[in-house]
Amino acid sequence: MDRLKKLELIQRSLGIRHKLKVHESMKSPETHEDLAIMMLAKWELEDELHAIEEILALDRLENTRRKRRDYEKSHDLAVPPEVRGAATPKRKALPQKA
Repeated sequence: MDRLKKLELIQRSLGIRHKLKVHESMKSPETHEDLAIMMLAKWELEDELHAIEEILALDRLENTRRKRRDYEKSHDLAVPPEVRGAATPKRKALPQKA
């Protein structure tokens, strides 16, 4: 993901966080209908925020892996496969009770 897109997502997440704080500071609605509308709007914001956070987290994980791989190559580091994230040996299955 390019830097500009990351900045846009971070700015959007900050805007959503601000809107959520505004929701929390508002007085409670007087009717159930108004409360339902307010809750739904808040949930929509929270869902969008979680989606953005997941996208950014995955991008950071990918970026970290790429930087680690580059660092290992440039410094001739031999990292065992199990540390690097390769498949680990399978465990023996526990006996099943009859």
